[in-house]
Amino acid sequence: MKQALVVGGTGMLASLTPWLVEHEYWVSVIGRSSNKLFRVMNQVANRSHYVTPLVLDYHDNAKVHKWIQHIQLMQGPIDLVVSWIHEPKDPVLLAIGEEITAYRHDSWRLIDIISSAKQDTVSHIQLPPTCLVQRVVLGYQKTSQGPRWLTHEEIVEGVVRAIEHSQQPVVPVGDIALPRPDNIQ
Repeated sequence: MKQALVVGGTGMLASLTPWLVEHEYWVSVIGRSSNKLFRVMNQVANRSHYVTPLVLDYHDNAKVHKWIQHIQLMQGPIDLVVSWIHEPKDPVLLAIGEEITAYRHDSWRLIDIISSAKQDTVSHIQLPPTCLVQRVVLGYQKTSQGPRWLTHEEIVEGVVRAIEHSQQPVVPVGDIALPRPDNIQ
């Protein structure tokens, strides 16, 4: 089975784990809340043995290194990382990249989710050359009542599009625009 790591996978990305399991990934999910991780596990109830929940603050680099090592020793090298990381993200992505590169020398993918408001401040860290980076850029959705935030389902649909279209370096979700409208709901 392919190995996926979902960082920040208990909120807006919670429905990504069932999709990944359905598409033959062994999924490790990092989240800070055991209650939210439990809800994610319930979504894949009869296939929960394909999910490794990690109650972890991803800004704790020592623990990130330790758990990424452990996951790969137990389940094999990670093929795909989906990351919704709040700033500062560079140390987290570097830690993940170092550990994945220690276990595999061929290519792996990082799907980095960012806000359209942060497009100009995208991290320029030097990830290993074996890391293929895609960005999912979140905007807002135009409606007849005015703009609104994207739903969790719309965000996950954008991530799934990125997974399915690995050659697309940037996947916009919603109506991307800068600056963000003041009347967003």
